[in-house]
Amino acid sequence: MRHAHDSSASCVNRCVSALPIATAHEILPTVERMLRDLESIRSSVKELAGRERGRLRFAATPSIAATPSIAAAIVPKLLAEYRALYPNIEVSVDDAAPDRLTASTLTGDVEFGIGTISERPDGITLQCLARDNLCAICRKDSALAKKRRVSWKDALQYPWIGIKSTSGIRKLIDETLFTLGMRKAVEYEVSYMTTGLSMVQAGLGIAIFPGILLGSFPHRDLVARRLEAPLVTRDVNLIRRAEHSLSPAAESFIELWYKRVGKPADL
Repeated sequence: MRHAHDSSASCVNRCVSALPIATAHEILPTVERMLRDLESIRSSVKELAGRERGRLRFAATPSIAATPSIAAAIVPKLLAEYRALYPNIEVSVDDAAPDRLTASTLTGDVEFGIGTISERPDGITLQCLARDNLCAICRKDSALAKKRRVSWKDALQYPWIGIKSTSGIRKLIDETLFTLGMRKAVEYEVSYMTTGLSMVQAGLGIAIFPGILLGSFPHRDLVARRLEAPLVTRDVNLIRRAEHSLSPAAESFIELWYKRVGKPADL
């Protein structure tokens, strides 16, 4: 960019010197303004590429009514470190319901989204940021917590505290039970997973939630045991427009995510 700027300035100087003196004096202020603008653009590009300034705007699922909040679990700590590393980058996080993650990205309201979606619409590219397992959440003093390995059959011998059927997590559980040929009535149905955790702590049964939930909302007396036979995973994805490159500000945030959270094994 510096070379281009010097070349442009030299070209302008040659052109101005070839003009009649009166004309040259008349256009000189305009030429000087153009050169200042060019220098400003050069400095801006350099600062953006060096992450000295810029804008980071993305959407993340804020509520645990349907899924454990990635915004609550991972994003705040990452943003604190990110701001310390890049204090001049403006950060904006849009609270988006799961069904709005792709819409806000497609319209360009945000540069990317972070969350879980069941179907990938046209124009969207997904990149796995983290992979989580469905777990049986139980009390540490329960017989289930003491088992070396926990199967779905083991877990469902206990009263089941379930999230409402409209939840994506509940649909994943129901699909798994259907595949296993198992039927299990929900003993207590809740709208919020935090409510389910409190009920498990009270000894009312076990809950089947993503393991990340206890990391976000720790309960001293509870433990998450990964369910096996089968393992059921849920991907947390970077949701962005296809054929659109991420800005340097966004790239640096994703780099920090993988550095702190780690990459899924198959990436």
